[in-house]
Amino acid sequence: MAIIFENQDNVNIAAAIAAGGNVWSNPLLFDVKRKIKDHYIINELPKCCYCSRLFVGEFRMVIDVEHILPQSKYSSLRFEELNLNVACKRCNMEIKRSRVDFIIDETIMGTNYYQSQHYKLIHPNIDKYEEHLKIVTGRNGNAIVNKYIILTDDKGQYTYDYFELKELEINNLNQAQGFRNISTLSREIPDILRNQILKILSKI
Repeated sequence: MAIIFENQDNVNIAAAIAAGGNVWSNPLLFDVKRKIKDHYIINELPKCCYCSRLFVGEFRMVIDVEHILPQSKYSSLRFEELNLNVACKRCNMEIKRSRVDFIIDETIMGTNYYQSQHYKLIHPNIDKYEEHLKIVTGRNGNAIVNKYIILTDDKGQYTYDYFELKELEINNLNQAQGFRNISTLSREIPDILRNQILKILSKI
């Protein structure tokens, strides 16, 4: 089912764009953003479009409306459904942010935004997640343990690495064993050192 914007929604969108500045933060878009978020957390199984963690028992404020191609560079796609989804704050704000390094070649892509071959990662709206990554879920009491099975060497492996899903696996195991999450390391640590630490933690 498509996201349906009413006439008033379109009027507000046009007014927010005309006002300029930080369009997405314009109060006129409150209902529009609510409608977009509702589309993904009510009409489908609510989950992060990148790590696929379920939003069970989560407050709406911790769920972000996600622009796959960032607004800062692709503002014309701000309200296009194929460029929208929902993501957890970890994947959206801490990792992906406004990066575009997941595009193979922006010049070759041009305006063909919705063709899978232009993306290194699993595109939430044009790829089938389960063809690239499989999540095996188990429980230890109230603790949920997720294990990612990489099914493809390209998009599956890239998405696993890009969104640092090994961290989530380690944290799940720590929680299941009653330990604190010690693997969520500062993202200011150089990647090489950070990855070495994660490998050590995964063996503990």
